Amino acid sequence: MSIAANATHRTTVFIAGGGPVGLAMSLLLDRFGIDCVVAEKSATTTDHPKSRGCWVRTMEIFRQWGIETAIRERGLQDNSDLFVFLDSIAGHEFGRTRPEPNLGHTPAWKCLVAQDAVEEEILRVVERSKHATVLFSTECESFEETNSGVRVRTRCEKSGEITEWSATYLIAADGAGSRTRRSAGIEMVGPATLAVMSNEYWRADLSCLPIAREAAGFMVIPDNPDLPRAAILNTNGRDRWLTVSQIGLTKDDRERPWSDQEFIEMTREHVGIPDLDVALLNRSIWRVSMQVAETFRKGRVFLVGDCAHRFPPTGGFGLNSGVQDAHNLAWKLAFVLRGWADERLLDSYSSERRPVAQSNASFSFGNRLRMGLTDDAVRSRNPDRIRFWINDMDNHLHSIGQNLGHNYEKGAVIPDGTVAKALNSRHYAPSDRPGARFPHVWLDSTRKRSTLDWFDKEFSVVTGPLGSEWLEAGRRVSEKTGVSLSLKQLPAADPADGFQLGMRGAVLVRPDGHVAWRMHWLPSDPAKELAGALSTLLH
Repeated sequence: MSIAANATHRTTVFIAGGGPVGLAMSLLLDRFGIDCVVAEKSATTTDHPKSRGCWVRTMEIFRQWGIETAIRERGLQDNSDLFVFLDSIAGHEFGRTRPEPNLGHTPAWKCLVAQDAVEEEILRVVERSKHATVLFSTECESFEETNSGVRVRTRCEKSGEITEWSATYLIAADGAGSRTRRSAGIEMVGPATLAVMSNEYWRADLSCLPIAREAAGFMVIPDNPDLPRAAILNTNGRDRWLTVSQIGLTKDDRERPWSDQEFIEMTREHVGIPDLDVALLNRSIWRVSMQVAETFRKGRVFLVGDCAHRFPPTGGFGLNSGVQDAHNLAWKLAFVLRGWADERLLDSYSSERRPVAQSNASFSFGNRLRMGLTDDAVRSRNPDRIRFWINDMDNHLHSIGQNLGHNYEKGAVIPDGTVAKALNSRHYAPSDRPGARFPHVWLDSTRKRSTLDWFDKEFSVVTGPLGSEWLEAGRRVSEKTGVSLSLKQLPAADPADGFQLGMRGAVLVRPDGHVAWRMHWLPSDPAKELAGALSTLLH
């Protein structure tokens, strides 16, 4: 192995790991005009479905990037966000959960779509970008911080060639076993192993079964005691499926791994079609963990996605939390790198996203316990017990509150003295309180333009219907500070939609769509108040 001949390469941000979160990070930085390099050890995007759901906040972000439709077209049909409990897919159904009701809180409803499709669609955008470069078959081997940045060593998996990079910041997006996190000396907090799982990804045409299109997952609890329970997860509603099985608590407790033929025979029983043509595509063994990193930042190194938090998959918050980590961090990096904000703004990334990760970890763990109790109920074959626990399972996939209801209490927000409401994972109450995601309302009768479309790369001043003075104040502050401000006026400010700013009040909204500051009234000098808020946030 030899060091690349053309000495040290330079990029502003180096991203270790090119899964969905690393790719999302590069897409966001490109939107801000920040050059970056992604190093991904694999030869291409994943060929395994892995996660299988993009929830509403993630779909809102994809809508902003122009890829919502492409991703939705690769997902399951509408109202398939449910689980079915049965003795085989073609056999007896014990019951099913209900689709989550869409109450109009978002312009982009959730989508049951597999991770391999998501990665491919994000990569399509990144490949056309001006400022982002993705290097597949390239592993980030080591790094060291310098006085002015980070020096990174990568190795090409194909040639063995070593390349050195100089960057201002390093983003660790290299997954649950992150070498970058370990090298940075950041510890994980929480249990590393709750269970050991086996994934088998297989192909079989089940289009002859109408039920195959109707649900995100089939929880198969057979009558045959020798046949293991299996969660068969739907990736396209037709012919590609993922079987997830628990094979131990701390290690693989099977006498030996299943052979390909043994798995195919089990699958035929799980489906209930004895002569089903099954092809095993790939398989993996992994651990269920519930861990959150002690900090998401150390010096010039930032953790995003699975290397910052590991959740039980029950709830589907891994990929979603990771994309939202990137969305939170990217604008802060851009503002610091452009000289618009002091570097202390970057400390707010950990203080904002770590509590969200802890909440998502607890929510996911609760769902894991609920799944076990529901399985026990089905095994009992007691109709009342089954009905109770399947009804309770709605709390697993009905999670819009867990998606949209988080308020950033500490970080790049200025509290206004109001008290945060308790998070309700199943129900979302929109709010323009500092720290909250600004509420969505449609701005036109065709339902194409949302208030969320106002927020992208700039801070925005949003005022009530009679708050025009705030818009003039925003113009003056922008001219004086050199910080671009988007100026918006609500056509109405209905408290039922979550707006408490009033007819003459205003909020300052961050590029990621979270409210940074709120004033419910029109003061004598709105420009002074607005300038003071902006200075507090950025300097």
